[in-house]
Amino acid sequence: MSRVPPSRGPNDVADTAGRNMMRIGLVAMAVVGVVTFFIATGRVELEEPLVITATPVQVGTWVAGAPVKLDVEVKIANNSNEGLALEVASQCDIFRWIVLDAESEFVQSQAGGDACIDLPVSGFLDPKHSLTGAYALELDPKRVTPGDYRLLVRYWGYEVRRSFTIE
Repeated sequence: MSRVPPSRGPNDVADTAGRNMMRIGLVAMAVVGVVTFFIATGRVELEEPLVITATPVQVGTWVAGAPVKLDVEVKIANNSNEGLALEVASQCDIFRWIVLDAESEFVQSQAGGDACIDLPVSGFLDPKHSLTGAYALELDPKRVTPGDYRLLVRYWGYEVRRSFTIE
């Protein structure tokens, strides 16, 4: 003969739901604690494996008719545990740049008249190391005026975009 379970009242259901909520809360706190422990002790890295940054800095102030000079520092950081092979088609392709205005219209790019040996260039970036380059750009005074611009940089084949202001 089968037994029919006694009917449960609203208080019993509420007690069971409360206990279940308490269990779920304790499990969630345990998971958050474990994740926090692994991040805090460095066992889990939240960094991107490869980070490229560009920092344009205007040298001096804008003067009508005078070239605008920008110093650009570019950095590739290899945050992975493996080395990174770097390769470009020629030495002129190590660093390339384009300037756009606030509406993304072309303003100026790197002049193509540089003398380059047309041979591939390669390098290697060790794990947990970075490579930094410093470049001086000269912008045509007929093309730029004070205002906001965007610099698009290609460094060792990797691209980055940065906003800057000419003052």
